[in-house]
Amino acid sequence: MPVVLEDGQVTQIGSRHERAAKVRPGTGRKNQRKDRGVSSPAPTMDETPFLNGQQVASWHRDGFLVLDRLIGPETTAALRGAYDDLLTRQDTNPSDRMLGGITRQVMLPARAHPLFDRNPAVDNALVLARQLFGTDQLVRTFDMLIYKPPGHPHVTPWHQDFAYGAMPFADAGSQMHDRSIQFWVPLDDVDTQTGCMQFVPGRHDGPHLEHYVASGSPEDEGRLLALTDPTTQLDLSRVVVAEIPAGGCTMHAPGTPHFTGANHSADRPRRSYIFNIGVRSAE
Repeated sequence: MPVVLEDGQVTQIGSRHERAAKVRPGTGRKNQRKDRGVSSPAPTMDETPFLNGQQVASWHRDGFLVLDRLIGPETTAALRGAYDDLLTRQDTNPSDRMLGGITRQVMLPARAHPLFDRNPAVDNALVLARQLFGTDQLVRTFDMLIYKPPGHPHVTPWHQDFAYGAMPFADAGSQMHDRSIQFWVPLDDVDTQTGCMQFVPGRHDGPHLEHYVASGSPEDEGRLLALTDPTTQLDLSRVVVAEIPAGGCTMHAPGTPHFTGANHSADRPRRSYIFNIGVRSAE
């Protein structure tokens, strides 16, 4: 069925009967690493993903999912190469900036490199979004890269993406929408040492929480926002740590509180590719 990307291109998404990729249930890990057991070798081709009933229920209950696989190793390697190309480009790119003045962020890489304009990660994300939203009227609304090199000392503090919808931040108490999914795709294996995603489940449906500008200028699009006091605003005993391999992904709603740590590794970069899929507005 047809789905329109933000540039007007049309792609065909798969049916429910296409072969499912191996994805892990969306409960993630709760404060500890679990034994994965023995798995079959990853295929070199990109398979069409499919969410089972447990994962769909988990999405609606928790506001996020954690998948061990969105794309295969060849696509992951190609995207990693394109990512590094953008990081090392010598020309001036106004979308290459420092988030909050502290963490490198490349906005809208789809406009700067053809592989980010169209790739299997986006195609497969459209399939998953259709399952959760029940509509073909989907559009990629946003994309960016966030890079934390080895030894990067800065966290991305606890926040809700909905906060970025107004300047300097959305008002506390606002009712949040749930018609968008952010896909966070690591191009390197990620864990707590390198700054993987962490979530608090079940807080995506309530009123928007109070935020403040943690770093950068309040008038700057590149400001970094944070919850004012996550220790009282959230139940941090319920944090789910999403340690996943390169080519996996996390998916979360605009109101889902999340956090990534510093990169404490001495030799492991953390390259994350991030994009949003949303329900197309009626015209």
